[in-house]
Amino acid sequence: MPVYGGEDFVADAIESVLDQTVDSVELVVVNDGSPDDSEAVIEEYLPHDDIVYASQDNAGVTAATNRAIELASGEYLGVHPQDDVSEPDRLEKQVAVLDEHPDVGFVYSPATFVDLDGEPFTTWGNWRGEGRVDAAALFEKLYREGMFLASPSVLFRRDHITDDERPWGDPDLRVVSDWEHWLVAAQHYDAVYEMADPIVRMLRDDDHANLGRSSDTVFAEEKVVLHRIRRQYADGDPPVTRRHFARAMSNHSVRELRYRLYETGEYLCGLRATLRALRYDPRNGDLYREYGSILRSLF
Repeated sequence: MPVYGGEDFVADAIESVLDQTVDSVELVVVNDGSPDDSEAVIEEYLPHDDIVYASQDNAGVTAATNRAIELASGEYLGVHPQDDVSEPDRLEKQVAVLDEHPDVGFVYSPATFVDLDGEPFTTWGNWRGEGRVDAAALFEKLYREGMFLASPSVLFRRDHITDDERPWGDPDLRVVSDWEHWLVAAQHYDAVYEMADPIVRMLRDDDHANLGRSSDTVFAEEKVVLHRIRRQYADGDPPVTRRHFARAMSNHSVRELRYRLYETGEYLCGLRATLRALRYDPRNGDLYREYGSILRSLF
């Protein structure tokens, strides 16, 4: 659990982990130089047999997650945001899946989005429904269409991690390191597992979303990941071919187009995104469907 500026939420997150119905849970909390009273809130739970605590100068969420994984001793790992809450039987259900299916690399579920009052307003992250999913299919969808997993829901094996110094990812990625991590993990395993029912509640408002004030960072980092995965897995299983890369980059531009037009009203940026989408893949049907939708709304 990386923590930065989480004094208002981290207690609920910690308690949701400590209240799990499984017998053995280790919670590693890394305070990433929080400027508020997060440390005081965390220290209310210390010392605790099930908590490992470390504090460091601010280095970003990816660096803090790297350090947490370095300190963790468990065979199964999950990255738990400071402002989200796990359902009490979340780990019990996920551990059972991983124990029963040795070839499954990680297990995930949809998430329930809640507001600041804890009231649910939507569910996000469901794809195939309950059951095993071919890891190659998941990789292709993640790469071509972007992030669709509720990362706080994921429990994963650690045996795909090969970089001991950066077990979670590149610390220069401030927002999308989870996306790159799941892409790498999906190349390592034969299968993953999707649970049908949400097992986490994710706080979502203007200050708790990937897009918004950090949109420029998100779009820039996604490009870095798309290029890096293309180089890393040109001969992977499945391989990232030139055609896959072109469609993924075109889809990335379509996502930016939608955001610029509908969320921020940056029409010139939206036009530039359109031209990029066309340049990468002029046969991308999603782009033409998007413009068809725009024209229908105008007329």
